[in-house]
Amino acid sequence: MALLTAACSAKKAKTGASPSTAASVTATVTATASQPVPSPSPSTTTATPPRPVVSPARPSAPASTKPATTAPPATPAGLSGPPASAFPLAANFPTALAFAPDGRLFWTERAGNVMVYQNGAPRVFARVSTVTTESGGGYSERGLLGLALSPTFGTDHFVYAFYSDANRSTQHVVRWTDSGGTGTASTTILTFPAGGDCCHKGGRLAFGPTDGKLYVTLGEEHNPDQAQNVGSPLGKVLRYNPDGSVPPDDPFAAQGSSVWAYGLRNPFGIAISSSGQIALTVNGPTGDDGAPSTGYDTVIFSVRTGGDYQWPECYGYSHPLEADPCPGSLIPPDYSTEASTFVPTGATFVDGAGPAGAAGHLVFCTFNNGGMIYTPGSPHGSVAAGPADCRLDIKQGPDHALYYSDTGHIYRS
Repeated sequence: MALLTAACSAKKAKTGASPSTAASVTATVTATASQPVPSPSPSTTTATPPRPVVSPARPSAPASTKPATTAPPATPAGLSGPPASAFPLAANFPTALAFAPDGRLFWTERAGNVMVYQNGAPRVFARVSTVTTESGGGYSERGLLGLALSPTFGTDHFVYAFYSDANRSTQHVVRWTDSGGTGTASTTILTFPAGGDCCHKGGRLAFGPTDGKLYVTLGEEHNPDQAQNVGSPLGKVLRYNPDGSVPPDDPFAAQGSSVWAYGLRNPFGIAISSSGQIALTVNGPTGDDGAPSTGYDTVIFSVRTGGDYQWPECYGYSHPLEADPCPGSLIPPDYSTEASTFVPTGATFVDGAGPAGAAGHLVFCTFNNGGMIYTPGSPHGSVAAGPADCRLDIKQGPDHALYYSDTGHIYRS
């Protein structure tokens, strides 16, 4: 399999095609895990609304809407997570990892399998029909890319994933019910445009522990101006209720938009702390829209509600691109690689009981350089080397250890 540069970017000029501006489709379609029901074609593009003015000041956090919680049940008979001796665990391009409250490890394999380790061995939990190449066989960033478990998994047993449809025109968030390690009741929750471009799919999922909402990242499909259009889902962090509806406290909910933050090129890592802080990793330009041909990967340490994160007006540490000078109303990243190319991917917040050196930090993977440990600073944060095999995704397990993946294995530290 060709190496996925993890939603970084082929060196490609900005295209003029406009994707659908439908923010999402709340689906009522039910499909089997192996044969998803074809999704409707996305709607045609509507006129681009004016870009809202975003104050550079950090807005107040929205009121918590965290659902009532109950203690998770004891681990069902016959179900258990992987022992430390199981690692490194062989896996086929494991793009995303997630732990259940009972300790079981779930992961997605880019070619279409959702896997779970239980009762001493890995098994297929569910399958989706996806593609990992373009129609002519060329380089692609499509596939099964994102995974998240419901914050109330102990009672509803819901497992969510993000994948590119085999039709290459749509991409979906799908939900299953875990029935003893098998995904049942497959339901398409959200459908987004995927377009004809090879790259910038985003596709990461995370639930907010304080608000119970589902966050989805989407790249801008090599259509830079879509990142500044809050009527389009592209180049955004999107926020939904677990059923795919738009919460009324989303910043642009009055416009029917699920946009939580925008102005993003290709956000391919998202982490949410126990306090609700959202961090992103974003792949930098590679010659598109007249930008430099390499470098400028970024970290956003604390995403602002309704915040505009510069692309394509600027890149890196506020270097002018479409706007000169870079407008002061746009929010710069907390860290930029500047001239270096890391290709950042999955990320996690590590609690104080985590491994030495990583405890209390944001840790993220990079496809080129392995793991990175982020430390906040002024005016910019800094990074230090982390786990060398951290290439695709990283999560902290219930035992406080770090679990991370490269293209062929999942590791434990």
